[in-house]
Amino acid sequence: MQLGPRTWFFALSRGFGSVDGLPVERALLERLRQECERRLRGDRFRRAIDRPHAAATAVLAALSRVNGELYVRAAAHDDYVSAAASFTAALIVRGRAYVMHAGGTAAYLAHHGDVVALSGEDLFEESGRPLLGRTLGTTPSLDVAVSSVALCEGDVIVLVGHRVPGEIDRAALIAHVERSGPSERVLVVRFERDDACAVDADECERVSRRAVRLAPLFARVAAALAFILAVACTY
Repeated sequence: MQLGPRTWFFALSRGFGSVDGLPVERALLERLRQECERRLRGDRFRRAIDRPHAAATAVLAALSRVNGELYVRAAAHDDYVSAAASFTAALIVRGRAYVMHAGGTAAYLAHHGDVVALSGEDLFEESGRPLLGRTLGTTPSLDVAVSSVALCEGDVIVLVGHRVPGEIDRAALIAHVERSGPSERVLVVRFERDDACAVDADECERVSRRAVRLAPLFARVAAALAFILAVACTY
């Protein structure tokens, strides 16, 4: 969704369990959108979202409130977790991206032909079993990692439902996206300039090899879709 003239917020989630009859990831994204829309009616939030650091702080406050609501509604406790959500988002403000991350989803930046990870690894093993060390909706306080990066014209941020295994480069990212099933959610955001971002036309489906490679075809599609409001849904 577009929060301001030069501010966009893109988010992707994946989880298990339900909250109030909705899959937890859908409940998270819908409540987050509603919370941002509610706060946009206030002058303080509208002023904050036009300034990079202040915008990140304001959106984190909204996310913290939503996380608290999910925790209460899911009735999680130390011995039992009924619902949990991985979450990765990119807040783009005046040419700077703030990436907020928890869990098994991930974000990558394609810059001048190179690909770098914008989110860390929250998966660890215990007794041979993979476990997530950080998720949303399982604790009353918000626990997310935040990183930031300056963007150049033509840079692309790719949000994916599962982290790319092993070493990451352009070929690995392309292969990971192409192996994604029809229910896998991928969001590709192209940064045009500090007052324009664009989303691939199939932001809720698999992205093509050409999109990840920043081919001219994607550039034309992206330019035509500038200023689209988008929050990715997931399965």
